[in-house]
Amino acid sequence: MTTAGMDKAGKPHQPKGHSMQAAGASGAKPETPRVKTTETTETASDVQVVSFAAPAPFYAKWTCTSADTALLVAISLVALVVRCYRLSVPDQVVFDEVHFGKFAGKYLNGTYFYDLHPPLAKMMFAAAGRLSGYDGVFDFKSIGLDYVAAGVPYVGMRLMPAILGAVTVPASYVTARACGYGIDTAVLASFLVCFENGLVTQSRLILLDSPLVFFTVLSLAAWAMFWTKQRQPFSRPWWFWLVATGALMGCAASCKWVGLFLFPVVGLSTIVDLWDKIADRSLTPARWGAHFAARAFGLLAVPLAVYLFWFQVHFALLHKTSDAAGMMSAEFQTTLAGGLNVTTDRDVFYGSEIRIKSTNARSGYLHSHSHAWQHTKGSGQQQVTIYGHADENNLWVVEPAFNTTVDTSNGPVPVAGGAVVRLRHKTTGKYLHSHDKRPALSSQDTKFELSGYGFDNFAGDSNDNFRLEILAGDRSEPGSDKHVQAIYTRFRLIHANLNCAVYNSQKKLPKWAFEQIETNCMRNCMPRMSTWHVEYARLPGTQESASAERPPQASYRRLGLWGKIAEYNRLMADSNGSLTGDHPFAARPQHWPWLRRGTAYWGGRGRVIYQLGNPLIWWGSLAAVLLFALVRSVLFVLDKRRIHPGLAGQRARYFSAAGFFVVAWACHYVPFFLMGRELFIHHYFPALWMAVLVLAFTLDLLTAGVPRSVRLAAYVAVGAAVLYAFAVFSHITYASVWTKDACLKSKWLRTWDFDCEHAIGGARSTDPPPSPSPAAAEAAAAEAPAKAVPAPVVADKKVDLGDVDDT
Repeated sequence: MTTAGMDKAGKPHQPKGHSMQAAGASGAKPETPRVKTTETTETASDVQVVSFAAPAPFYAKWTCTSADTALLVAISLVALVVRCYRLSVPDQVVFDEVHFGKFAGKYLNGTYFYDLHPPLAKMMFAAAGRLSGYDGVFDFKSIGLDYVAAGVPYVGMRLMPAILGAVTVPASYVTARACGYGIDTAVLASFLVCFENGLVTQSRLILLDSPLVFFTVLSLAAWAMFWTKQRQPFSRPWWFWLVATGALMGCAASCKWVGLFLFPVVGLSTIVDLWDKIADRSLTPARWGAHFAARAFGLLAVPLAVYLFWFQVHFALLHKTSDAAGMMSAEFQTTLAGGLNVTTDRDVFYGSEIRIKSTNARSGYLHSHSHAWQHTKGSGQQQVTIYGHADENNLWVVEPAFNTTVDTSNGPVPVAGGAVVRLRHKTTGKYLHSHDKRPALSSQDTKFELSGYGFDNFAGDSNDNFRLEILAGDRSEPGSDKHVQAIYTRFRLIHANLNCAVYNSQKKLPKWAFEQIETNCMRNCMPRMSTWHVEYARLPGTQESASAERPPQASYRRLGLWGKIAEYNRLMADSNGSLTGDHPFAARPQHWPWLRRGTAYWGGRGRVIYQLGNPLIWWGSLAAVLLFALVRSVLFVLDKRRIHPGLAGQRARYFSAAGFFVVAWACHYVPFFLMGRELFIHHYFPALWMAVLVLAFTLDLLTAGVPRSVRLAAYVAVGAAVLYAFAVFSHITYASVWTKDACLKSKWLRTWDFDCEHAIGGARSTDPPPSPSPAAAEAAAAEAPAKAVPAPVVADKKVDLGDVDDT
């Protein structure tokens, strides 16, 4: 190994070269000899007071040796065995394999679907399925379905995340070595990652978090390797590791948006580095600018290009329309084979029959039917709702305001912006109406019921009047911002008396309203959910003669690639923000680090899979992170008093490497406190890996000043304890048979609620695997608005919203 030397424990001496600059460290330039102005030393106890500054952080210089290579091969083989052991068990659909297995099949048959996560991990499962012989027919409909009976090559699909999970183990070794640590500490770090039960469980199933953790780990391993090349700026290895970091960051973000947390981690490290380079007088401004430009390219442009590339592949694979396309805008749907193809009269006149669609919610059309409101605070008048399918009950006739007329003697009169109109329901003859009654799903005094009102020989009243407020038109269609044009004009309907806007609440009504979507009239609402457009318009009598000139037509314009990517990402943001269900195994971030509880994945005869980490690793890693914060704070105060403990010569390396990963841990953990969406313990896994490295680095620090034999004994003791805990909880990791007594003894905390009744001797030990309700997102999706079919015609099929997962 080409380093500054090794001590007897296999750990490098404090080098005079370089090591990875941490965002948590206070400097980042090649160490140069310092001029000591004085060197008076006062010794009081074992605290040394010196008159010169504390040592600057350093960068490690590490090259993989034959010993490293041999260890990496051995570590990789062990990791593969641990991840792939009993990979075929259970031979049934587990947890969110319901979603991600199904998505893989849709990639293989080209059928469009929507999911709230970016596409890369799902496409990787599709590739694994194709290589394994999966034909995309099996639908993964529910937990507990039998893979073997259906002939699904599920082991091959599970093998892909298992291999990715195994690779994170040698990658942890490489990261520790690149941070300047010795072989013993690097082996310890990889050992902790290898035998972490939670990471093992997650990497053995068709779930997204194994690819996410894989790309996260490799991103920071590449970043650590980049810092070993700091003495060779702009060399090929320097460029390779810089671009590799950016590409891997882009892949992490393309699996789940949690991967975006890598950007503040690497960004803070880069900012500190560039700031320190400003003080380097050997760097000319042009050279500093080159460093800045290189990092901007490698860490911003490259990840963005990778992220966009995977979306391009995603859209190329999913080229056929489906019911799920109703989640997308009409412009998006026109890009799919067999998708929406609307052509309608462009101009809207008084007397036109129109179909009005909610523009931004994509939940359907303004609708009414001959059923009355039944809520106690309502009027009992005819229901007005939003319905996801185009039928005759969506048709409304535009009429002038109450007690007014329009002169049509010179031909049809177009409806202008600002006009006060009435909308008469074509089928029932009732007028769209609002009044001082509360809607079905709200008691707020800013929301009013919408109803259909009217009866024979009754001309209506002023509560039928709505002002048509045009928000925007299509620039390529002159007049669409002045007069209402089908498809091209976006508008709001403002009640003339109540000054409220017709609003899409996106809430599902009770069964007595056929579980359609509520619309009400709301004051002071944002335009987004109160924006509408006309999708279909026809003035009766205009085309009754074959010789009659066809009126101007309107149709949706096809979205380009950039438009599709932008829309899909906006919808992902909306979906993530709206996941506020009550899944029984959801967990808030404050409970994750101390492993308050896990997540039940599956249960069978005498066996369960319960997502629970290795408690010794979780608790130890949390303690290591807190210890770093304490040590850093205490030494900050001591530095102010010009007291600089050297921490057995490990201060610079500990602050640099452990500091970087503590900051990385915080960047991957703290943001979850700001999220109101439903969260699970697996969201902590990227942060857990970073905390595990801090634990290894902390153990290195704590044993730095002891004899080699004591140090190795301490490492062996830690490894033995971790291995014991791994074995204790291996039953719920590998779904192996255990007894009820062993199960109960494994509940180290009372909050661990894995099901011991499925163990041998339990009440349900002979039961067949249960068929739990679908994963939490399906429940959440069932509460989501119904989606419109891709055509303005009568349709009897419904949109399948089961393709939206919540994890």
